[in-house]
Amino acid sequence: MVMLLIMPFETSPYLYLSPSFLGIIPDFTVIKLLGMIGFAWAMLKIVARESGPIFESPQARLFVAMFIGIVISAALNESAFTAITKYLVFVLFLPFVLVSVRTQARLRWVMYTLGLTMVIVVPYALRQTARYEGRMGVGVYEPNYFAANLLLLIPIPLAIASYQTVRWKRWAWMGASCVLIGALISTSSRGGYLGLLVAALVYSARRWGVRRAVVVLMVLIIAALPTDLGRRARSAFDPDVRPAPGVEESNRAHRALLWGGLKMAHDAPLFGVGPQRFKDYSRRYSGLNISYIAHNTYLELAAEGGLPVLIIFVLMYLTALGALGRAARLTGGGPQTRELAAWAEAMRTGLIGFAIAGAFISAQFEKFFWVMMFLSIVVGRLAHDHTATSAEQPAPVPAATPPASTPQFA
Repeated sequence: MVMLLIMPFETSPYLYLSPSFLGIIPDFTVIKLLGMIGFAWAMLKIVARESGPIFESPQARLFVAMFIGIVISAALNESAFTAITKYLVFVLFLPFVLVSVRTQARLRWVMYTLGLTMVIVVPYALRQTARYEGRMGVGVYEPNYFAANLLLLIPIPLAIASYQTVRWKRWAWMGASCVLIGALISTSSRGGYLGLLVAALVYSARRWGVRRAVVVLMVLIIAALPTDLGRRARSAFDPDVRPAPGVEESNRAHRALLWGGLKMAHDAPLFGVGPQRFKDYSRRYSGLNISYIAHNTYLELAAEGGLPVLIIFVLMYLTALGALGRAARLTGGGPQTRELAAWAEAMRTGLIGFAIAGAFISAQFEKFFWVMMFLSIVVGRLAHDHTATSAEQPAPVPAATPPASTPQFA
């Protein structure tokens, strides 16, 4: 929970410890220190047999397969060892999450923390926005990445509100989600906003039907029109609207990187050019004067790790969405089942929105994404337990009908 609360502030100099840890993990921060302590604690639990299996889920196995593919790509392309450390920290994070969050009570604490984390950040982000005179997220995070992380968390307060029985609590959680939506619109991130529209359509259609989903979609569009985000979006379709500063340059760079990345993946389809090396080759393939990362999660994985790594990543994503979808369809079983189903629907919606935003940024290293991915394993396991418990409960026996009274004759 402490890691989740300080995760948005990872770039803060107050949480920065050293340029590296033993020359292995670069940019060593408080969050990475807590993760290492958590990994050591999880290993002790596993060795003492106080924890269940770690790699029983398809998501965990696919993640390990993806990491192996990254390591092979790094070895064949002679990448530096530090190129795989960003993936390595998530390998250490996986057992920490699965060992520490084994019950629904612990998952509840995590979900409530996730629901409040970004709400707490928003006032500070507003201060930084005024301080640097930029878009929401400047001074805390890069705005587009800030928007992508907001996408993951916006549905969680709505899910918590859905099963509240006290009116003020329900409205408070709904208000928290509205605060996050306002923050996302303030980032002026077109990719993040597109992800929000898709996620809102999916979530609303499943909960309230298609008609209300269309109404929600229209409300979000109207809310964004008078903002800088609306101007940036309209400039792509209306030639009479003057584009915001930097939009045309960004569009040209994204197009050049897209075609350059496709050529890069075509030239090295099996093992890529090596992790963290897209930027090294980007000028050669894109024709741009400046070296860039791909600004596209899927393109960067394909170009750096090869098509097999991309396929494994997509399969892992789809597997997580499938597990969360099954959990979201849980019925019966009382309040615990309803809240688990609500969390699963929220996480599924957040991951769908993040998948859209990931086409505009290189988001494979975002910690909130991996938190959601690993928590999908926990939710899937708890949903299986709920289903098994319901199946073991005997069906109610109907009350016996009393026999009709026999008439007595004198």
